[in-house]
Amino acid sequence: MSSLGGSVYGDSSMAARPRSSKKNPLPPNLYRNTRGYLWYRNPDTGKTYGLGYDERAAIDDARAANAELARKKSTLGLVARMSGDETISSWCDRYAELYAERSNSTKSKRSMGSILNRVRKAPFAKTAISNVTPKEINDWLKDLETEVSPTYAIDLRYRLTGFFNEAIAEGLLSAGANPVTSLRKQTATVLRDRLTLDSFLAIIAAAKESPKDVWAARAFMLALLSAQRRADVRSMRFSDVKGGFLFVDQQKSQHRTRLKIPTSIGLRAVGCTLEQVIRECRDSILSPWMVHHISHQGVSGPGAQVHLDTMSAAFSRFRDQAKVQPAPGRTAPSFHEIRSLAARLYSDEYGPEFAQALLGHKSAAMTALYRDSRGKEWTEIKIGSQ
Repeated sequence: MSSLGGSVYGDSSMAARPRSSKKNPLPPNLYRNTRGYLWYRNPDTGKTYGLGYDERAAIDDARAANAELARKKSTLGLVARMSGDETISSWCDRYAELYAERSNSTKSKRSMGSILNRVRKAPFAKTAISNVTPKEINDWLKDLETEVSPTYAIDLRYRLTGFFNEAIAEGLLSAGANPVTSLRKQTATVLRDRLTLDSFLAIIAAAKESPKDVWAARAFMLALLSAQRRADVRSMRFSDVKGGFLFVDQQKSQHRTRLKIPTSIGLRAVGCTLEQVIRECRDSILSPWMVHHISHQGVSGPGAQVHLDTMSAAFSRFRDQAKVQPAPGRTAPSFHEIRSLAARLYSDEYGPEFAQALLGHKSAAMTALYRDSRGKEWTEIKIGSQ
């Protein structure tokens, strides 16, 4: 097994497993690239190991590695059963049931299901939950940083904290024995560029040049002046406007945040009010939706509600047409960045507390994250009461 200590081989030519000859079929987890080079992939960690060109030696090594992995899993599972302890894998099943009982959101349940499926494939999945070490979890999360993304690993670490805290509550772990809490906290570098006012206005101008996509310009402006998320903008109906207010039941908060926004509010920076944009949305097309198609688009007819992906794609398309370029090392701003721009503009014109209330944030710290321009804008030093 000493020959399995090679480096990771990321050559795209190794992405698929070529067919081996019927005479010498390759054992599971052993692969050969187009040049005949053999390599082994650990199915638990995803790490790869170069084995050279000697097929017989590589097959022997792969079979030995597979046997060792199988032995470890069998031993871990047997030890857990003998001790009567819950394994990580079996706890995933119970935790999923507990989580489903407490969550009303289908999206949240689906997201947690995906997380738990990932945990079930972890190298320590068959280990008794009381025997999992911080190092095992840390090593796994480091692998996921490379395999998926640093942001995903950070989010998974956060989810695992609750996963093990629930095990403590169920008596499977001693108080204070959460193996995740001792891990060093990591932060992900934000790569998405902020959206500036000039860039936003250029995107609006580009959208207005396309008659069949005039709905997009309205959607972008509606998102800015209401400071709401994409899903909430898409769901806005004309019937949501009553007595000079736009009523918004924020979806992400699972309907715990309900806003009553005066339609008279506006931004001097764009010279427009929310009421004016809503009025523009009332065109000759009969539709209950503020954001609606004005012509046939695929299977969607005039007046049909615009899909979320269509809104995002339209923003990206008009952003590119407006030649909005991200800063070096960053990615171009997405539709969601309109909300951040709204937070900054409303904070400047109405104050941070107003912006916090409009965004529906429970804490000023969350609004501060949205107001951070990430170095894209100059800070004006105002004299006196200016």
